[in-house]
Amino acid sequence: MANYIVSSNDPGQMGGSKAKEDIIKFAQEDGYVPFRIDPYQPNKLAKLYYTNIKMMKFFKNTHIDNVVLQYPIPSHYMIEKFVRRLKKKINGKFVIWIHDIQGLQSGSDDKKISWELDLFNSADILIVHNPKMKEWLSEQGVTTNKIVLEIFDYINPQPIQPSEPYERTICFAGNLFKSGFIQEINTSNSFVVYGSNMPQKHGKNTVYAGQYPPDELTAHLNQNYGLIWDGPSVETCEGTFGHYLLFNNPHKTSLYISSGIPIIIWDRAALAEFVSENNIGITVRNLSEIDQVLNGVNEKEYGQMKKNVSAMALRLRQGYYTHKALKQIS
Repeated sequence: MANYIVSSNDPGQMGGSKAKEDIIKFAQEDGYVPFRIDPYQPNKLAKLYYTNIKMMKFFKNTHIDNVVLQYPIPSHYMIEKFVRRLKKKINGKFVIWIHDIQGLQSGSDDKKISWELDLFNSADILIVHNPKMKEWLSEQGVTTNKIVLEIFDYINPQPIQPSEPYERTICFAGNLFKSGFIQEINTSNSFVVYGSNMPQKHGKNTVYAGQYPPDELTAHLNQNYGLIWDGPSVETCEGTFGHYLLFNNPHKTSLYISSGIPIIIWDRAALAEFVSENNIGITVRNLSEIDQVLNGVNEKEYGQMKKNVSAMALRLRQGYYTHKALKQIS
């Protein structure tokens, strides 16, 4: 008897695969066996050989119980081949753990969305980010049973950030090409930015602090808050990436929390309710009023948020939410 977690080998660009790798490690603690698919073949012939010969070796296992597929795997052809064979072989549940949904990102065509929804309906269970994503999938006709993750866990080798002087400083980390608001935000306190593609235009208190691998980045974060915001505007989160915040759990949220840093997040974001309910940060309508909002948070209130987020950091580092989701598979 064996449970498996199936994932793709993804390029390690600024934490692009860290979420999947952390889940693999926590799943192994629960007895899951990793199996990796390599979608990046040099040519069509190599892809055919890999898909129909090498990838099919997975099914030589004599007994396959539950299988968790970390989605997306960037090859529809490979996924279809794998799932078709899996459905004939599996003895337990076929689970899709959703990391991203193309159908929620503007610009996706109807054919891709339809393919994606059909895939989700082929599973026995979906692990989804949050209640908003669960609701959207149900509205699109996905009837598969859904487990709500709540938030991604995050293995963080750095010490949890100690209490820093409360100066209302903010950090933002990510690939900055999709964060045009950085050119417009203008805070009275320090706004420190980490990542690639830093724009030349920015506010006078905006400081670029460089680019680091995920496991090193957390050692450099010593600001009071971590910002969750996307898109070109400071007034609202809009465009392809801003709209996506209505439904997804940005992995950088877990980066901040696992570091012991309270969150500032758009009040319409899917994770805003989680942040408020756990008192691990604040929600804001726009960034034009960020100074006014932060001035309304005193040191005692911040201290309580800091205490709460430090406790949650331990949970994320130990895989609490991953283990909880996997236990619901039966």
